[in-house]
Amino acid sequence: MVRRIFVLLALMLATSAQGSTPGPIVHTASGDLRGVAGWSTAAFLGIPFAAPPVGAARWMPPGAVTSWTGVRDATQLAQPCATEGFGDGPRTTNEDCLYLNVYAPAGATPASALPVMVFIHGGGNFSGSTTIYDGSRMAEVTHAVVVMPAYRLGAFGSLALASAGTNGGTFILQDNLAALQWVRRNVAAFGGNPADVTVSGESSGGTDVCNLLAAPAAAGLFRQAIVQSGVCGDGPFSGTSLAAAQQATAAFAGAVGCPGPAPDACLRAKPAGVLLDAWKAPSGTAFGTALLPHSATDAFASGRFNRVPLLIGFTHDEWWPFEEGLYPLSAAGLQQQFAAAFGKNAAAVAALYPESAYPHREYALGAAVGDSLIICPSLHIARAVSRFVPVSVYEFADRSVPPFKSLNPANPDSRPPGYGGGTGHTAELQYLYAYQSASGPLSAKQRRLGDAMIARWVTFDRTDPSPWPAFTAADPVVERIGDDGARFVTSTAVEADHHCAFW
Repeated sequence: MVRRIFVLLALMLATSAQGSTPGPIVHTASGDLRGVAGWSTAAFLGIPFAAPPVGAARWMPPGAVTSWTGVRDATQLAQPCATEGFGDGPRTTNEDCLYLNVYAPAGATPASALPVMVFIHGGGNFSGSTTIYDGSRMAEVTHAVVVMPAYRLGAFGSLALASAGTNGGTFILQDNLAALQWVRRNVAAFGGNPADVTVSGESSGGTDVCNLLAAPAAAGLFRQAIVQSGVCGDGPFSGTSLAAAQQATAAFAGAVGCPGPAPDACLRAKPAGVLLDAWKAPSGTAFGTALLPHSATDAFASGRFNRVPLLIGFTHDEWWPFEEGLYPLSAAGLQQQFAAAFGKNAAAVAALYPESAYPHREYALGAAVGDSLIICPSLHIARAVSRFVPVSVYEFADRSVPPFKSLNPANPDSRPPGYGGGTGHTAELQYLYAYQSASGPLSAKQRRLGDAMIARWVTFDRTDPSPWPAFTAADPVVERIGDDGARFVTSTAVEADHHCAFW
């Protein structure tokens, strides 16, 4: 443990030195890169994988990277993509953001042929950034190459303009495809095997993985996939039909002063801040397009998807933290919240989720929303795809995990003790990718669990027999992680625990 702490300190010190200490050099298709050397890992930060989508390239497919001569510095994180900001980071209007970070074991060479993990961050597809994660520990513990790409967010990733043709509204998907194509061309230079790529994503990043599974253009770009707390059915962040996306785009254009049937030039002339202020719609990828012919739901049900082994997971208390902001909520207020969320089904839902079953009444609502929005749909998708490919399912259930700053209410000190409990949305990320918005460090016990999880993620479907139990409709086995703070336990009761028959 002490050695690993020194590894992380060395990496941070090297990064803060802005490349003054000579680091490792790799040779990519676009030119040479100098990274940051740690004791057991190397980091290459801010690597362009597509041309800047600015000016006339706003709302256009990602273009090719311009090659460079000499050695490009890759010791600093790139600025996040334009976003209103949401807990984890401030507002930014930066559009020159199609960069990725690579973390590799020290001394890895093109002959190493190491497994590759590509992680797509979450944030509702309107916020989030690669800058709040670190793949060094995964690279160190598993001897794998970890890649974390950025992608356009909000209006910059979701508008369906006429100039984009049949692929309007798919820029999130296009950016992720461009990143995976970059991995295929270049990851061997960092020691990775382009034929052994796992693509993983959490929250809207998990949704984006589902869209990659449903996109014919992604065929062959990854060997297996991991979806963490992703809404992969027809939901707010999974996208809409192209026709609906075009209608939303027309309404948005009118709202920012660009009415008419051809608002493209007017919209491209608008400052990024104006577009951020006006964007209120959920962000996702349009289906019914050339790139995404079918929604992920239809693709999984019909078998028309990229058939690779799949790991699907969620946290035990997905939506608890999001409802903490309702404190103090009265009993009558809880029933009003149920009515607002579930309409004519409110009474039936409230009966299934009595406040007496939870440490705080806000969590009763959080449990109902989390089960209906993420957990049961995830299990439904697992059943659907298990007809075609090997599927495993996990539930992260370590309720001792430190809560996240970004999911706490604005004034958490006003709450009585006991809030911040549960295993909420994003809770597993600090175990896997050193998510930097955790409110406190992991304990030694949690760190050991995290190392075991990291190993499971990277070796997913690699060993025979697989370390993950198979999930099928006939035998819905779920691997519960950390339900006692440390171990992996199989269960067939998870669907019942979350009332999935009802949902």
